Amino acid sequence: MKKLLLDKTHQAYHITRTLSYVGEYKLVQNFTKLFSPWVQVPDVPQDQRDKRDMILQDIKAMYEEDATLFSEGILPYSVLTPESPLKHLKRLPKIMLASVRMGRQRKLNITRPSHSEEGLPDYFKRNFHWQIDGYLSRESAELYNHQVEILFTGTAQAMRRLIFKPLYEAIKDKKPEDVQILEVAAGTGEISESVSKAFPKMNYTISDLSRAYLSGAQERLKNRKVNFIQAAAEDLPFKDQSQDVVFSVFLFHEIPSSVREKAIQEAFRVLKPQGRLIIVDSIQKQDMPDYQWALYRFPIDYHEPFYKGYTEWDMTQTLKEAGFGEPQTKRGFLTKCVWVDKP
Repeated sequence: MKKLLLDKTHQAYHITRTLSYVGEYKLVQNFTKLFSPWVQVPDVPQDQRDKRDMILQDIKAMYEEDATLFSEGILPYSVLTPESPLKHLKRLPKIMLASVRMGRQRKLNITRPSHSEEGLPDYFKRNFHWQIDGYLSRESAELYNHQVEILFTGTAQAMRRLIFKPLYEAIKDKKPEDVQILEVAAGTGEISESVSKAFPKMNYTISDLSRAYLSGAQERLKNRKVNFIQAAAEDLPFKDQSQDVVFSVFLFHEIPSSVREKAIQEAFRVLKPQGRLIIVDSIQKQDMPDYQWALYRFPIDYHEPFYKGYTEWDMTQTLKEAGFGEPQTKRGFLTKCVWVDKP
């Protein structure tokens, strides 16, 4: 009875989220269209409309799998605590205005931010998703996670949580105080907060290239046992064989092929023997034929210059060339989790 009640609570939580974000998606979309023809707004593809029932069933299956993280005790239910409704609603007008500015950037094809920082790689100096100043401003850091949830109608949180089963399996038999976990490209700490709640006694470091986003993560996790460091995935400032787990969420589709290979090599270098690399990212071309329309439209509509290359990337081959074994994979909606151990 208790499990049934908890599963129903989990289901109600996600149904509410999805309905809320569907409404916000329509609100932002329609508001931005008021400024036509000065802006360009991507429309819902016909394939998405045609496959609506399939998409809903796929999301439902992901939520059912997500519920087991809580029923099996891998995650505490505090992870599902929603943010303040007032804080959420106060952010929405900013997102609506930002959407108009982003639509203007899309219309004019403005792919580079108006300012940058010293020492950042060139591939990072872009207006990813047509965001204002890409990943380089506090405004972007404040709005980003909310914008992602609107884009994916409230499913992004559950897609990110695909990391947890392979993460839990990798460290469950170790002494918590001895475990070293490194998150690469943590952004503002959306999944980091859940990791810190699930494994509060472990040594946890999060890294990101953006000072603004890392600052947002520090604010979000200020009461948590977490270390912060500004670093690139392809140049990690950690000793060889120092980490038990290295993981990233939504990183590899945003970096060029040469950097992807270096990031895999760096993860191998810093992992201890029997350490685990976990990658959560977009599905690729070979994963789900019914979503080929999404893989095609996403880089066009949301300025992802390295995304097409990612969808065609042979991840397994790169992992093996770096020295890893055979990877395992689990899909959830538009995302997949790939995990592999160092021999």
